[in-house]
Amino acid sequence: MSYKVSTSEVATFLTCKQRWMYAHHPSYNLEPRTLGIALTRGVVGHKALETYYKAIYEGLSNEEAINKANDFLVKESLDSMMAGDIEKSRMISDLGLVLKNYFSEQLWILDSYEIVGVESLVNAPLPHTDNIDFVGRVDLLLKIVKGLNKGEIVPWDHKFCYNFWSESSIKMTPQIPNYIWAVREMGMHSRSGIISMIRYRSNAQESFKQESIETKSSLRDVHIVNHTVAAKQIVDLKQKSKVSTSDGITRSASKFNCEYCPFINLCYTEAQGLESETMIKASYRPNSYGYDNVLDVE
Repeated sequence: MSYKVSTSEVATFLTCKQRWMYAHHPSYNLEPRTLGIALTRGVVGHKALETYYKAIYEGLSNEEAINKANDFLVKESLDSMMAGDIEKSRMISDLGLVLKNYFSEQLWILDSYEIVGVESLVNAPLPHTDNIDFVGRVDLLLKIVKGLNKGEIVPWDHKFCYNFWSESSIKMTPQIPNYIWAVREMGMHSRSGIISMIRYRSNAQESFKQESIETKSSLRDVHIVNHTVAAKQIVDLKQKSKVSTSDGITRSASKFNCEYCPFINLCYTEAQGLESETMIKASYRPNSYGYDNVLDVE
């Protein structure tokens, strides 16, 4: 059996083992039945961009692609309104305005790159392991079409954010270096990737920013070694039917980790020694998002 471990799963594991257990261990493997506004914005925004870029990739015109993305957003907004979730419906409508500007202001992307993949699965065996693969789903795989780096493959990741990421937040994020490592292992030429930030703050003077991440082999190796060490621990735990504090499953309890954790009520209930099965049935469902957990979409 081959185990597949994504960057987002490792990030969750290193942040809080208890949260990882709820989201990823076979004994729980949960996600919330309903998502908060921030998570919903990320999921809907990613799907709208996927719809747009997939239409372009399949040969539709820019106008046709925009219409398909808009149709998706309108349907999501109307479905939320029909369900009585006015806040979610309004958020999606506001997001539609942001993306309308994105589609007009970011046309240069289609001139500078050729789309070679949308929501592309990248997969490669981790070094010094027998049954563990790195896996990730890249928002866009783009090929540079002109200039000195013509022909290189660029992993491109969308981030919906209130404010642009700071330089310190970007420096050591492993996602793009890990994607580049996997793309290279799959036989493609790649040295850099892009974090494409879409700021939804209504009074933002600048809404879109692309941060290029250049990587050297030393940086990619540091991140993939770190990933491999964590992945081995993850696989060891997944081979057990249940895990607990005796297996190192501890709560990283802090304001930073707990404030927006979707498992806070479940964690609190179980920490008090109370029955949690009813809460799980009412508030959670089996994790269905795939290799990159819905809880980690930004």
